[in-house]
Amino acid sequence: MEETEIKKTFIGVLASHDNYEANKTLAEIFNNLEFTDLFKQFRFIFTNGTYERLFNGRTIYGHQDRNPADYAIKPDIKESLHNNGIIRLPSTEDGGVILLSHLITQRKVNIIWPFLSPNTTHLLFPVNLALLRLSDHWHVKKLMNKRSVEEWLLFESEQDSNFNRQPIPIEITFSGSGEKLIYGIATKEPSKHSIEKWPIKTSLVFKSKNSLACGINDMVVALISHDEMKNRMMDFVTDYEMELFKFKSIIATGTTGKLIEEVSPKLSTKIKRYHSGPKGGDIEIAAEILSGGCQLVIFFVDPLHSHPHIEDVRVVIGASMINDQVRMLCNEVQARDWMNRLVRCIP
Repeated sequence: MEETEIKKTFIGVLASHDNYEANKTLAEIFNNLEFTDLFKQFRFIFTNGTYERLFNGRTIYGHQDRNPADYAIKPDIKESLHNNGIIRLPSTEDGGVILLSHLITQRKVNIIWPFLSPNTTHLLFPVNLALLRLSDHWHVKKLMNKRSVEEWLLFESEQDSNFNRQPIPIEITFSGSGEKLIYGIATKEPSKHSIEKWPIKTSLVFKSKNSLACGINDMVVALISHDEMKNRMMDFVTDYEMELFKFKSIIATGTTGKLIEEVSPKLSTKIKRYHSGPKGGDIEIAAEILSGGCQLVIFFVDPLHSHPHIEDVRVVIGASMINDQVRMLCNEVQARDWMNRLVRCIP
């Protein structure tokens, strides 16, 4: 059978980097697994940090006194997992959880084992909170402790092994950059599909106004606004319609993109709409930022009201900090000033 014909049900796996018990319990679950023909219907997707701790005994942050053998998967189980094939994403700090969340919004992952610590700040990381929220929205099974996983293995895994099976390798195309990431089967030896860092592009670097002027038509701009700021974003789009038309394309969450098309039909040919924010559109834009598919983020943040999916919004800002070649304009005054000084004067 050709590799592209293989289909599996994917399970995303991650554990807090600073919690000994979470990693130890997760390792115990794997050590007790029997790799039967049934279980070979699943494919595990690990974030890189979790992989390094469970497979290679990397020290848990803040627990240098612990013996890595206490939270490592046994050699024979590691061998079985590698033979069955795993998928290894970047570390959390390099965008791995963002990519896992993106896979959820794309309906490629329907089960996750997030062993997050209730006693450290790791549970409060915006990327982890966004992952948990999107899992609820897209009806992904979250198995977050030992009992939940063990009962699932006994009573639900057989049925779930035939649910939403996805082809191997996983292929993700980013519309902003045209970049295509292909995650195949990672074995014991490193492969091009077993990466530790996201392959961020940094080709659009502007050192002068002239270079910026030449590069505007190659730039992708993200337009994002909180609900209470959408009217102001529409005013901005109306005022700078000609300037925005100079960009290669515009990416936006579903609701914002629809409103832009309504107030500016001229820009409709430039817009790529993702899901609405609550459905994961902000995460999709964050993935575009990390892939090099977005060079400018214009974000109208509401400073006065709470936001129902604020973690996703913070993930966008975090992605722009990981890929520090992205220009961030995080309020209306800043965005208008940038447009007036640098874009309006470009023929």
